Amino acid sequence: MFSIRCLDKIAFCALLCVLYYTSQSEGLPLRKRSVSEMQLMHNLGELKHVQERQEWLQMKLKDIHTASLKHSAEKGDRVRNRRLLPQDFPELEELSPDDIEYICNLLEILLKAQ
Repeated sequence: MFSIRCLDKIAFCALLCVLYYTSQSEGLPLRKRSVSEMQLMHNLGELKHVQERQEWLQMKLKDIHTASLKHSAEKGDRVRNRRLLPQDFPELEELSPDDIEYICNLLEILLKAQ
């Protein structure tokens, strides 16, 4: 039978061995990642990138000033009613055409709701 003091020493030695081997791996994975793990990591990175772009877009949309449309509608003038096009937003050139189309549709919905 081992004494308590001996068990403490064995546990301490085991802890030191675990710490030593984890420090020697230098953050590298202990095994190669499977294809599904790599795809999951890629999808996660892509999702974070899309979320950052959406947050940036929300900040840009807050800066849009539509007071002239509201003012002309109050006067009784007929507001020009046409579909928004991607060319109407030259400052959004770094977005893909699909993203700009989505933004245009969202803006049309918001303008109709007012």
